[in-house]
Amino acid sequence: MIKRRPTILVLTGLLLLSAITIIYYGETQVPAAKFTAHLEDLIPTAPAGWQRIKRSIADTPEIQQAVGELLNYDDAVFYDFISPKNKRLSVYIAYWTPGRMSNRLVASHTPDVCWVGNGWKQEEARTITPKLNAATIQVPSAQERVFSINGTKECVWFWHLVGNQNKDYSTQSAPPWYAPFTDMWEKGINQREEQFFIRISSSSPINTWTHEPTFEQLLKALPW
Repeated sequence: MIKRRPTILVLTGLLLLSAITIIYYGETQVPAAKFTAHLEDLIPTAPAGWQRIKRSIADTPEIQQAVGELLNYDDAVFYDFISPKNKRLSVYIAYWTPGRMSNRLVASHTPDVCWVGNGWKQEEARTITPKLNAATIQVPSAQERVFSINGTKECVWFWHLVGNQNKDYSTQSAPPWYAPFTDMWEKGINQREEQFFIRISSSSPINTWTHEPTFEQLLKALPW
């Protein structure tokens, strides 16, 4: 058994070196972007009687928490839709071209991380399959959250899209330390796909918006 130990150590070292090489290769290969539009073009116009208000990206908790860091997105938009009854629906979208930023770094700026880091308390957390009135809209599973701060609650649905798949590390916080290995297991060496982060939020539960025209228009326009 003692004689075999050097061989085992060498084989273990080779396996680790191979894994590191594969991860490095995957991180440096950059495919072509499939999304060539502008996020601004995805935001629908306001229905009659509604208001559509463009907000500064710096107003988002994600950006406020990321001061001094580099989100490094290629494009981002932030809008409020105000109903005739003065209800608000907010939408924030960020986009990264292939190779711009790793999955794990983008996942480190979800509301689970940035909102909590900004003082919000996570009250509820679950993964849901959105139930929509329009059967023609195919929307992937969403992360549903309820956050609160100083007596104010905000209901949130969000998605982290990597390539054509919804990415979730299932930690309800930052990605785990072993994320590079699970990423490689899921995607192999293809680790440089384009990414979207999409967040819809309101002081009202999001499922109460499914009958509103602007909600359906918005979901139809998003890059699923």
